Amino acid sequence: MTAVILSAVVFCLSMSLKGLFMKEPQHRYLSFHYFVYFGFLYLTLMIGFALIYMLLHMNGHAVWAEDAYSHLGFWERFFTSLYFSGITLFSVGYGDIVPEGAGRWVALIEAWTGYTIPTAFVVRTMFEKQGQ
Repeated sequence: MTAVILSAVVFCLSMSLKGLFMKEPQHRYLSFHYFVYFGFLYLTLMIGFALIYMLLHMNGHAVWAEDAYSHLGFWERFFTSLYFSGITLFSVGYGDIVPEGAGRWVALIEAWTGYTIPTAFVVRTMFEKQGQ
């Protein structure tokens, strides 16, 4: 069951990112449309990665240092995962939650994704502007 949920989450994340590269934009400049689009893209990625952290933890994989977070219930752990996902996606990394085990690799992929999205947007906009 975990594999099915994990596959669904990864599929949703992939489809969200696909829209950045494949979809023809309706506007060829920075607009409110892009602002909302990127807001929802980042929100989708943040929730998706939080669910991946939760699934890894529920299957016994080390995600982050457990000493301060071992007593949390499901919802507290989910919101902690969401918080960790957000600070990782935006490359803030306060250091209050330290990834370990499988969580390091997922955090690395998430940080890379969050770091490259603005670059992809700028490059795409430049190519579209040259094509006019």
